[in-house]
Amino acid sequence: MPHMTIAIGLKENNLIPALVSIKSILETTRNNRALAFAIFHDGINEQITSLVKMFLSSFEVDFSLINMPRILAGFPYKDIICEYLLYPLLIPQYFTSRNFIMSIGAGSLVREDVLSLLEQFPTEKKIGAVRCMYHAHTDLDRFHNLTDTARTVLQIEDTDRYFSRNLLLFNRQAISAEESQACIQLLDEGWHTKDEAILNYLFCNSLHLFPQQWNFQMPLFSKPDEAFAPSCRQAIAESRHNIKLGQFSSFLAPDDMDAALKQSNDLVQEYKRMALSVIHDTQNKLAHLLFDPMWTTLEKIT
Repeated sequence: MPHMTIAIGLKENNLIPALVSIKSILETTRNNRALAFAIFHDGINEQITSLVKMFLSSFEVDFSLINMPRILAGFPYKDIICEYLLYPLLIPQYFTSRNFIMSIGAGSLVREDVLSLLEQFPTEKKIGAVRCMYHAHTDLDRFHNLTDTARTVLQIEDTDRYFSRNLLLFNRQAISAEESQACIQLLDEGWHTKDEAILNYLFCNSLHLFPQQWNFQMPLFSKPDEAFAPSCRQAIAESRHNIKLGQFSSFLAPDDMDAALKQSNDLVQEYKRMALSVIHDTQNKLAHLLFDPMWTTLEKIT
């Protein structure tokens, strides 16, 4: 059995970012056999499904593709979860035989072995995550009433511990059946950033915070340290020089990576190189999908 299962959401319009996240994890993990991947998708077409399978198979890693509309047929919250890809809320119920499941957002560039997070994670805690930099950004916090909402609506006393959805490590065996059910039932509350708000509400008192470098939100990379709350300035300043996971997607628009990728820092260039390598990988595999068996036959004789 793998030591950690990596869960990631996939849609047709985030295929390349999702594959970049996967490839960066596999290239930085010391033992890929200790990993398994669970790809939650919203009903991608057959060609993309085959392409993803070929991509993952080339790394010789265990994986499963989870068709959310199919498995959630008849489920009262099906349309909500499929539309927003709120798959993290399903993890406590879905993975009944796994201990540790790490949910990671598409748009991530992983630069360190994710298995090292298990060495830092206290086994009595229910979830591990990283402080949200958007909530810590004073202007964004004030404009969107982020801290006030966390305190008054989500009942989080220490709002410095509000965490981001981009990296979540679930200790499946420590989460109760009641908490698993609440992950879904609380969708009725209609809170903004649904999955993130629900998970903060449920697990704020059983949370292990990983260092900021494990989720540096790249759209905010160029912001000065003084733009953030005093309680996290040092952590952000230190993390800039040793980012272990850079998240390029926007907090306000998860499918938008433009703001981050328009910057000129070294991590942006690293992300672009990784994306280009994924494009080359998929181009070759797509040719086989479209033209086999003739493509393979001609390759052998030319």
